Amino acid sequence: MRRPEALAECDRCGFLYNHNKLSWQSDWDGMNLHENGLLVCDTCMDTPQENGQRTVILPPDPDPIKNARPRNYLNANNPMSGIGLTLTDDIYSGGFFGTMTGGAGVASAFDGNTNKTWLHSAYISVSDSSFGNYIAKNWSPYIGSIRTPSSLTAPVITHSLSSFTATAPNDRSFLSSGPTTWAVRGSNNGVSWTTLLSGVTTGSAGESVGGEPPGSNYRFHNFSLLGDGVSTLTVAQVSFSVNQVSSS
Repeated sequence: MRRPEALAECDRCGFLYNHNKLSWQSDWDGMNLHENGLLVCDTCMDTPQENGQRTVILPPDPDPIKNARPRNYLNANNPMSGIGLTLTDDIYSGGFFGTMTGGAGVASAFDGNTNKTWLHSAYISVSDSSFGNYIAKNWSPYIGSIRTPSSLTAPVITHSLSSFTATAPNDRSFLSSGPTTWAVRGSNNGVSWTTLLSGVTTGSAGESVGGEPPGSNYRFHNFSLLGDGVSTLTVAQVSFSVNQVSSS
């Protein structure tokens, strides 16, 4: 025997092999592979597994989009309904509508965010010279294209208000030219409105007005502002708090 080789025992199975036939076992340690001190035969050699030992490199977050409009699911603009549902989701609580469709639109006045510029709020660029400038809420559920038997009709949901708050954008007053009159009104047909509470704004940016409107239940409520036929009217946020739910 001209080239004898030493014998060695595999650290895993215990069988004898020529020492030069054994290999170092490696495992992940952070971002690199390192030998763990075991000499093993080909049969016992394991493919290194990550097993939580390899550093996970997460990819970067995607670039944010400009002027994002995420929906505020947690900060509902109203308390809960009689069956425990929040009144933010249109499918349960009806819809938002009104004449102040400029900027981010009517729905932006119900997104829970009071701190926004006038361009990110709901506005009407040339106000009506009456109370035809408003943000409104329909409390009845919107069933849309849901198929129902012709003999069934959607329930009419009505509320009375316990309180309300309306906020102007942080860079402009409700009426761009100065103070104006506001009103909270109720309706059961969305056309004829009854004034429940009214007041006068100060004409300052970021101003909030509020109160506790009296009155019975209505299917619709709105926050209206008196325009001058020239200036812009803007609302950043409206919050209606309800007393109870009534179906008919």
